[in-house]
Amino acid sequence: MGIKLFLIRHGQTRWNLEGRYQGDRDIELNRTGIKQAGLAAKYLSGVSFESIYSSPLKRAARTADIINGKRKLDIRVADDLREVDFGKWEGLKFQEINKRYREGYHKWLEDPYNNRPTGGEGFRELTKRTVRVIDSIISENPDGSSIAVVTHGGVILSLIVSWLQIPLPRWKSLIQRQGAINIAVIDRGFPYISAINYTGHLRKIYDDSEDRVIEIYSSLRNDRRKRAAL
Repeated sequence: MGIKLFLIRHGQTRWNLEGRYQGDRDIELNRTGIKQAGLAAKYLSGVSFESIYSSPLKRAARTADIINGKRKLDIRVADDLREVDFGKWEGLKFQEINKRYREGYHKWLEDPYNNRPTGGEGFRELTKRTVRVIDSIISENPDGSSIAVVTHGGVILSLIVSWLQIPLPRWKSLIQRQGAINIAVIDRGFPYISAINYTGHLRKIYDDSEDRVIEIYSSLRNDRRKRAAL
């Protein structure tokens, strides 16, 4: 059967709401984020987790605490589950980065493996550490275990891209909403993914309000295409 991983993105923070790059900054959950974590906990209440792992950053750690709830497991903090370091871009909004660091930003959006955020961490380095920490988590738990891994959008994205061998030009095609749940079984190194960016537990009725990130990336992509055509 292998190891079943529940990869859970933390709930919303003030910076998420404002559209700022958080990266390695230690930002707390806001009220909406706490509610999202509670809804994720309710959805996963029937799962008998063998272990719960968390990024050390407060927004993930608080989400993990809420999901843990009455289970009272010892949450294992893994530094390699922390979000990608966005360097000088942290605290800035999309358009601010696009204005101040335009050339570097567009290179990173096009090829995050060979281009880093200004003063930050590249996608290649991120993937190396996230694959390493997941391999470690799998080795620490018996076959057949269900494991909660509470972490960040970039971390989850890097794992899915790696597992599915998604081509570089399509890495931004994957979306991770706040409080999203992803489910994968890793059996002898092979991934079976049954859920990506599941958010049905967060709202009774579909709400596309968080799709603004798609609009932002779409506008940036179209801007790159226009520049290339000049």
